[in-house]
Amino acid sequence: MKNIKYLLVACLSTTLVTGCRSNADYSKLALAGSKYLDAVDLLLAESTNTRINLTSEQILANDRIGTGIDATQYQQSSAADLKRITSIERIAKHNLLLKKYFSLLLELANSDAPQTAQVEVEKVAKNITQLGAAIRTGSGANTAPPNRLLGSGVNFIIKLQVRQALKQELEQRGNLITNELRTQAEALELISKILLQDKQSLIKLQENRFVIRPIIQDTRISNEDEWIKTRERIMTMNITSEKFQSASSALNNFKNIFQSVLAGKSDLSSIDNFLTEVETFTKLVLNNR
Repeated sequence: MKNIKYLLVACLSTTLVTGCRSNADYSKLALAGSKYLDAVDLLLAESTNTRINLTSEQILANDRIGTGIDATQYQQSSAADLKRITSIERIAKHNLLLKKYFSLLLELANSDAPQTAQVEVEKVAKNITQLGAAIRTGSGANTAPPNRLLGSGVNFIIKLQVRQALKQELEQRGNLITNELRTQAEALELISKILLQDKQSLIKLQENRFVIRPIIQDTRISNEDEWIKTRERIMTMNITSEKFQSASSALNNFKNIFQSVLAGKSDLSSIDNFLTEVETFTKLVLNNR
């Protein structure tokens, strides 16, 4: 009975901080986190592919005008690509750990054995901070082992216990996760800017190769319908790039939503709106591959 009263009082005493959110609210936050991180994976993959394709187009363009490169210069170009890819891969690993965290948070929100789920959450949180420190230049991260979330506790009133565990998890590691989301947001902002520049350069090179060169050659275009379709695709890539930039910027809203939830200020409508933005971004990337 004493333990039951403790759980009830704990929930009521934190209403001003978290609104004593339901398990469904926490579940939706965790779902938004997972969807957001899936979208980040697409952004990182798009950045890698665009970089590789841009370098290939540049090599071909130089070869056409008689300033081709030798084997050594080719290896230098490839090495530059690999350096960029390695940086992106590090962020991708960080992203994977964050995705695992929110996946476990979702599991915890729907769990009937919160203590088991919490053990896994702790392991993942430690790895996130260690990799986050590697991404941040010149700044360390607090990787001290977190305190235990719950004691042995009671194993009844499951929903209330899970809610309390979720609240304590976010109270204990909320600032840590916010810091890692901030690290990721800063990295993604830089990646998005470089990606937009790469896409614009790629569009110019592909327009020259697929649209301009065939029309100025002495020989007639063999498949005019195909040329028209290709020109349409390339000419609309600029519009797509602008939409892509806008959509990728919207991804950074999750950090703000997460902070608002910690402060008890966010409502479910803001999470729903964010999920819509993530879906828009995902469709944009997949439809233009």
